Amino acid sequence: MLHRRLWIVAVAALITPFAVVTPAQAAVTPVAKVNFQPAAVAVPAGYTADTGLAYDAARGSGWVVSGTHDPLDLTRNTRSRARTGIDARLDTVIHLQYGDVGGTTGVPTPGAWEYAVPAGSYQVTVSVGDQPAYDSAHTVRVEGVAAVSGFVSTAVAEFRTATVTVPVSDGRLTVDAVGGTNTKLNYVEIARVTFDLNVNFSDAATAPPAGYVRDSGDAYAATRGYGWVQSGTATPLSLAGNGRNRNPDAAQSDVRLATLIHAQLPAGSAGVTTPGSWEAAVPNGTYTMTAAVGDAGTAVNSSHWLSIEDQNAVAAFVPTATVKHATATRTVTVADGRLTLSPAGGTNTKLNYVDIVGVADAGTSPRVRTSTPANGATGVPLTTSVVEDLVLPGGGVDPASLTSTTVTLTRVSDGVAVPATTITSGGGDVVNLSPTVPLAANTAYRFSLTSGVRDVSGRAFTPYSIVFTTGATTTSGGPGFDKVVGVATGASFTTVVKGPDGRLYAGTLDGRIFRFPINADGTLGTATIITAVRDNAAALGLPGAPARTVIGMAFDAAGALWVTDNYEYTGPLNVPDWSGRIGRLTGTNLGTYTPVVVNLPRSVKDHETNSLAFGPDGALYVSQGANNAMGAADSTWGNRPEQLLSAAVLRLDPSAFSGTPTDARTADGGTYNPYAAGAPLTIYATGVRNAFDLVWHRNGHLYAPTNGSAAGGNTPATPATLPASCARRGYTGPGVPALTGVPTAETDYVFDVKQGRYYGHPNPQRCEWVLAGGNPTAGTDPFQVGAYPVGTLPDPNFDLAGTYDAGLHASANGAIEYRGGALDGKLLVVRYSAGQDIETFDVAANGALSNRTTGLSGLTGFSQPLDVTQDTATGNLYVTELGASRITLLKPRL
Repeated sequence: MLHRRLWIVAVAALITPFAVVTPAQAAVTPVAKVNFQPAAVAVPAGYTADTGLAYDAARGSGWVVSGTHDPLDLTRNTRSRARTGIDARLDTVIHLQYGDVGGTTGVPTPGAWEYAVPAGSYQVTVSVGDQPAYDSAHTVRVEGVAAVSGFVSTAVAEFRTATVTVPVSDGRLTVDAVGGTNTKLNYVEIARVTFDLNVNFSDAATAPPAGYVRDSGDAYAATRGYGWVQSGTATPLSLAGNGRNRNPDAAQSDVRLATLIHAQLPAGSAGVTTPGSWEAAVPNGTYTMTAAVGDAGTAVNSSHWLSIEDQNAVAAFVPTATVKHATATRTVTVADGRLTLSPAGGTNTKLNYVDIVGVADAGTSPRVRTSTPANGATGVPLTTSVVEDLVLPGGGVDPASLTSTTVTLTRVSDGVAVPATTITSGGGDVVNLSPTVPLAANTAYRFSLTSGVRDVSGRAFTPYSIVFTTGATTTSGGPGFDKVVGVATGASFTTVVKGPDGRLYAGTLDGRIFRFPINADGTLGTATIITAVRDNAAALGLPGAPARTVIGMAFDAAGALWVTDNYEYTGPLNVPDWSGRIGRLTGTNLGTYTPVVVNLPRSVKDHETNSLAFGPDGALYVSQGANNAMGAADSTWGNRPEQLLSAAVLRLDPSAFSGTPTDARTADGGTYNPYAAGAPLTIYATGVRNAFDLVWHRNGHLYAPTNGSAAGGNTPATPATLPASCARRGYTGPGVPALTGVPTAETDYVFDVKQGRYYGHPNPQRCEWVLAGGNPTAGTDPFQVGAYPVGTLPDPNFDLAGTYDAGLHASANGAIEYRGGALDGKLLVVRYSAGQDIETFDVAANGALSNRTTGLSGLTGFSQPLDVTQDTATGNLYVTELGASRITLLKPRL
């Protein structure tokens, strides 16, 4: 892992001006100076006035409710102290947290200030403070970075100023007071920071080419802003003496290539043999970097490796007599203030030169956030998938742009491409490349994503490239299955179940239900297509009709088929809310569809009303997906908030149905109350983000494989005044701050769902604020969210004991309890994304899951598998492969 160090300059002073350290080659361009004041007060020279008006897009600045983008008018929170001898900028204030002091002449809702700017790096100066009474603990964050923390004024020091340099990626620079008490802001100054630097690596005597600075191995120094550190650490390291100039013998006309510095001088050589990495202090942001490695001389004893930040630029380049150098360009994002070049993995890597150019407005481009496996990973399983977490300013990935030329996996040694399937998730928030055959053992592979990949709005991705190395050959052992691929083809099959009539039923993305006879050898005969769902949608004139996506299917004891059906998601973020249903199919050939529950909530994408299963009590249990990534609205999910019934397992009493469907709309004109006495549809468990399937095991436990969120989501903040929903559940804490753009992905889960418990996806409508396990200690906590402050406790109702890891980026979907044979009683879970396989869990009588196993023979190598069911008479499995529009038969080996 490359060394990281935070480069955020924070300088505090009283009233006098102060200096801010900026790295060499950084340019600062003023953007705005804003004074916060009542409208009637004179504006200080050189400043513009902010009088507390709500944010307005035309004006490009203003106030919002803290933790949201909801406009908020704080004009009643401005003050002028009218004191003499005080800097005019400091004599005026605006309360960001007026409610903390219980006054009656201001707005108690906590506010945040936003200023519209292009994406990039910004140097921001803030001033806080006030006259007596000194009843404030002033805290100011800029883009979530603390500038002032808990400053309390005194008669000697009434004000404090501070400067931070922060990245802005969403088009709005945000200043808030989260964590403070009665914070008062005086003024803000904003400047844009840009950066360019060209460096030639050489001996100390060689003059650098025009436009370059020389680096001859000096240790990193903040005063210069670049230099060498011990690889993997922050410790400055001098490599002076490791520089070389091969001219005149090499006769290399390009001085940049004639010179070099040994980053990994072999042991016993004359010079410094401690491996070094090179770093430059840069404002956080995006940079295009070109680097060259090699040796213009006769030496060919190197295997050059070079990584730039989290990407690989050069891997295993061995020079020859005719090809002496390798040059690569990468566009990288820096989030810690240090741009790092690492030779890790190489042998005697020699660096020639590097060109660094800041990329303006890169925050508007989609890009890779993190990769699994990470760059430089070793021991990677031979059946790995490569999954990229994404930053998506303009919505999800366009699946049509994921081709064999825009996303590739190649063998480093010869550049041969690996055959693979490349997909995105249903929500379009990851890129997943899965090889169709196992990789070779102990072999380096390069994954690359090009600018040919686009988001749904047509914007090109920033290119990205990593290298990883596989481990040794492994054998899975254990029971296995033989595949019969494509026993049914030609439709986007979503879900499968064996009916009480001995036939196989398969739902589709467009609302058809295929009924297949099962042949003696397990293959499928010619299907009868049931169109009752589509026919009913068309007759009622539902939006998007006749298409309706069928996810859940379950037969009751009378032979009726209960289904969930939803508005079909086709890519654009235009799916209407309140568009999920639960219905019942009866009659000849199940040709009559009767709506039982209508107007269930719905995300703008593929989180919808999912699976259903009859419980041992005869009730129907239903998985209702979340409306967003991590509990608060976000642009990737169309800024849609959670609803009262979303992100939950619901319980429906079928006996309560009298012929009139239950209208489950709880807002936007709806009044349904799941807590009312006699309500037919109630909330069984909460915080279940997006469980595709539900399984009632013979041990009496309900299991729900559940998709965790990709990185980049937002979480809600606990408000100062708790809503009425908190009284219903007796909630008093913990109070948590909002998180914006959470930098890490959740894993996927299998939940052992218990009535009344919470499973980690926040929903403010139910007084649920904490994502997953919070961050309770400074150590590594189960299912922790590192972006929370240490000490953030999980929700008191969080069922940690019932939460199990299904694998990062697994997209855990269909599931069954296997009956009979060597897998008897095990839970089988389909993984649509990472792995594209079926994993198994051992299941204890008390409900505990253990021994998660992947790689069983016959349970790998699918194309976007979504659901699985078993024919218990034969032990055969049927798997829907959405990526290949087929159903595959798996026959157990005897």
